[in-house]
Amino acid sequence: MSQIKRVNELHFNGIATKHSGFTLIEMVVALVILVLSSQLGLATVRTLTHTTQLTQTERQNINWHISMIELDRFLEGAQFVSIEYVGYEQQLIIAKDSKRRYTLTKAKKELVVSSTENGYMPLLEGVSRVKMVYHNPFLELEVRLSDGTVYQHECFLEAQHDTKHTD
Repeated sequence: MSQIKRVNELHFNGIATKHSGFTLIEMVVALVILVLSSQLGLATVRTLTHTTQLTQTERQNINWHISMIELDRFLEGAQFVSIEYVGYEQQLIIAKDSKRRYTLTKAKKELVVSSTENGYMPLLEGVSRVKMVYHNPFLELEVRLSDGTVYQHECFLEAQHDTKHTD
């Protein structure tokens, strides 16, 4: 028996220690738990990323619709004057009455309405390109955002009538 005791115990500087360690089954169980928890973490990250992208798209759609509602409200009672090019950008000129003129254009990655008296109303941010086409009495608006999304909208906008009468 004393020999069995010697094999099971090792002496290290006069201190008796038992030879201990993990069994193969314990290692396999630990690895299975590690793999399953990492798969669960990876699935959670993928779901979170997908949900974030959907939320961003929905928020962008909501911003677009709100912007177009604001534009439609602003254009009530307005009249089309012209579409001009300033550099490479189009600029829509509209008149609210005989004295007030406004422009709809892209400025610093925003779709904005501005007045000749330096008024400024931002409608939509993240705009990379704006294309406007006027077919009396409708204005077709196509906006490309920085992420490549393209939105289209059609507004009712009467052409400006000449108020001068000839006798």
